[in-house]
Amino acid sequence: MRILVLSSETWNDKIYGNNVTSNWFEGMEAEFANIYCSPGQPDNKCCKRYFQITDSMMAKSIIGGKKAGRPLSLSYEDKTSKDKAEEEPKKLYQFLKSISGSFLRLVRELIWLLGRYNLSEMKQFIDDFKPDVIFSERMASAKMLRLEKLVSQLTTAPMIAFTGDDEYSLRQISFSPFFWVNRFLVRKMLREMVEKYKIYYTLSLEQKEDYEKRFGCKMKILQKCGSFEKEYESRPVHCPVRLIYAGKFYMDRWKVLGEIADILREINKDSIEAVLEIYTADKPTQKQKKLLDDGVHSIIKGRVSQEELRNIYSCADIALHVESRSPIYALKTRLSFSTKIIDCIFSGCAVLAYCRKDQSGWLHLKRENAAICVSSHMELKETLKKLCLDASMIQRYAKNAYLCGKKSHDKKDVQKMLKEDFQTVIENQTALH
Repeated sequence: MRILVLSSETWNDKIYGNNVTSNWFEGMEAEFANIYCSPGQPDNKCCKRYFQITDSMMAKSIIGGKKAGRPLSLSYEDKTSKDKAEEEPKKLYQFLKSISGSFLRLVRELIWLLGRYNLSEMKQFIDDFKPDVIFSERMASAKMLRLEKLVSQLTTAPMIAFTGDDEYSLRQISFSPFFWVNRFLVRKMLREMVEKYKIYYTLSLEQKEDYEKRFGCKMKILQKCGSFEKEYESRPVHCPVRLIYAGKFYMDRWKVLGEIADILREINKDSIEAVLEIYTADKPTQKQKKLLDDGVHSIIKGRVSQEELRNIYSCADIALHVESRSPIYALKTRLSFSTKIIDCIFSGCAVLAYCRKDQSGWLHLKRENAAICVSSHMELKETLKKLCLDASMIQRYAKNAYLCGKKSHDKKDVQKMLKEDFQTVIENQTALH
């Protein structure tokens, strides 16, 4: 089976969040190629063939006339390869990634829509690989929808798509006309492409049901997975109780963590009962440091590798999943299912989820009884007090989380589903020709 993966980010397992593709495909009997739209060197055990396109390539194709995109041949084992990916200046790329203004985001999308692809090189790359199926990790972006359309014109291979966020509904809050221009652009492009998808994967049950009604297409759930081969082993609870948050501060998650930190300061008034440790690659502002890094009740630890994080979780008690409850961000994340949820389930810790009741990740954990799920500040305060007094509650929910992982997120089952799905799509396409 030859699978051509379309992705926005670099397929690099050392970058947290960019390793989900390997999480699904590593160990599968298949050959991979990847067209990706970011600077940076790929680093994974699955794929050796790449076609890279970057922001700067696209900008230069408009200004200077040089078409965007070039093939790369890289091997995980061969670190001496002279075939290097384009590395954009870190400051430039981090700025582009951090763009939060609707106008600037729209400008970036327009560069990708107006830029000229090196279609002859891309077609040669695709023809040389001869894909049996296309797998597009699109994640709500006009540039990825355009790439899908171009690739679908260059090959007869069937397309399977994946999305993880609400990219279509109008249940959003924004006073920027540029936000809405971009929203309607993505909606229009998605409607044009969705009929080409033989299978459309999403992370959450709520988005699956929503899109089935909207588009009438075949939707399935595909979530991050883990290895749950061992039997669950209970472990003692620490004193003080160790709470761990690993992830970004964006979309006001830092404010939610601030609520937890404030409650812990109150709980720890007489003696230290619980501490919050925060592991993030984000550089905190002074305001965030003041709220979250007092060195006693709440501590920002900075960035760690996945391996280090696994070790941290193994010596902790509670893994946190949080989303902002403010209307703007709550609507943005309503249908989202953070990949960190599976990391929390896999951690061996009890999982504490603090979000709105209609958030898809929260609903999944609640349905599976896999986490302590709270949705109000008062409920959060009472629950944290209870957890500090009741170690058996932490141990009980730690076991529940692991059993949920074993039942619903085991790598063997996820890969079996993927393999069968892909093979069915390929066989159906072959039958048509």
